Amino acid sequence: MKGNFFLKKSSTEKIKDILIIGLGKSGLSCIRYLSKQEGYKKKSLRISVYDKNKSIEDQKDLLKNFDIEDFFTSNIKYEFLDRKSHIFLSPGVSSLEIKKFKTLPNIINDLSLFLEYLAKDDNNLKIIGVTGTNGKTTTCLFLEHLFTKAGYKAKVAGNVGQSPLDLIDEIQNLDVIILEISSFQLNPFKENGFPGKKMDVGIFLNFTEDHLDMHESMEDYLQSKIALLKSCKRQINNSQVLKKIPIKFKDITFKYSNSNHKEIKDLEKFTGENYIVKTLKHNKIIINCNDLEVDIDTTKLSGEHNALNFTAAIAAFRCLDKNFKAFKNVINSFKGAPHRIEWVRELNNIEFYNDSKATNVASTVAALEVFKEKNVLLIVGGDRKKLSLTPLKKYLTKNVSHLLLIGKDSLEIKKLFENIEKLNIFVCKGLASAVNMAWNHSKSGDIILLSPSCSSQDIYKNYIERGEHFKKIVHALK
Repeated sequence: MKGNFFLKKSSTEKIKDILIIGLGKSGLSCIRYLSKQEGYKKKSLRISVYDKNKSIEDQKDLLKNFDIEDFFTSNIKYEFLDRKSHIFLSPGVSSLEIKKFKTLPNIINDLSLFLEYLAKDDNNLKIIGVTGTNGKTTTCLFLEHLFTKAGYKAKVAGNVGQSPLDLIDEIQNLDVIILEISSFQLNPFKENGFPGKKMDVGIFLNFTEDHLDMHESMEDYLQSKIALLKSCKRQINNSQVLKKIPIKFKDITFKYSNSNHKEIKDLEKFTGENYIVKTLKHNKIIINCNDLEVDIDTTKLSGEHNALNFTAAIAAFRCLDKNFKAFKNVINSFKGAPHRIEWVRELNNIEFYNDSKATNVASTVAALEVFKEKNVLLIVGGDRKKLSLTPLKKYLTKNVSHLLLIGKDSLEIKKLFENIEKLNIFVCKGLASAVNMAWNHSKSGDIILLSPSCSSQDIYKNYIERGEHFKKIVHALK
């Protein structure tokens, strides 16, 4: 491909004519940020806007307080990009939509602008970046909770919380910002990493098949994730990804073994000792820095995946603070992320859990692992994003008695699993129908679990709206 896809010398001074692609949270934050720049005030910086899903009238109404050069909608065309110095790519927009054009302006996003700003600003702010297929939101929120309990002023931003550009005015009052970073945000910078200030710590939680509707291939998806490691001073990696990443990024590693007991080890050493976690046995984390043992099953979050999320977060924290010791109280007081194996209600000794954030099969597998001792009535479906749901099969033959399917790919999913003996499959008209069907077939002690393995956007605005709808339906049951 011709053209400069990767922004090598990012600077707001060099932005002359920019197209904002996507008028979501990030796109609006970028416009607010750029409107404060000297070039915008002097009219040497021109802003145009493209949003596929908003009419030009809606865009103009939304941006009536800003000086916007042009508005575009419908399918993107090269003339929208022509003669632009930069493109701002919102996180929900796939770079595949614009890579098809032969020449492209420089691509930026709110993270690259934010890190560029930090490189020029006199500040002591610490930045932690978190990526991975699953667990990003839980890990980011736990890090915010951990730093706050340790006495720091911390905030999450990125894909969870607000755009980091909206935190610029607060920088002098903050100690730490934790960024949840998706592969879409990383993809334009996979060659060299983000420009600007290097983040202090990067966490690569895990890597499983996902987002093939937004990436050219699994390799493209992987290289996008590795861009975070290129952008950080320290790197924390799940051992699962070690064979996939360059040796120079094999800094700190966490894992569990396949032996009779689970084991998580950290390869980094401080003062001659492994400084973080020695063993996970019967869902217990043992932290070596002060011989602490935490039983995950007694916390508000259970499951091996959460033990690993906690481990990665504590490792990142220890990179910046080696003295804090009260991890047990912090873990026990953490409530978890909304819409991620979130307890909703118990009715007639039947429990309902909202796992709407499970937009891929690995997330649903993690949820089913949590409930492996229970009978589960599982609600699945939506837009599977061209991904295979085959990994669910071995779980559906164990403790899932009913599979309730919703959304546009429900018939395809039914064909995949309809030969499983003793599995009752129902194709439902919608979420309300699925919940009521599950309720009618449930027995005392059962779990009714919404864990879709699919994107929500065939029906809902996002997984949050889907999860809130599920909770509303559940609370209406009598």
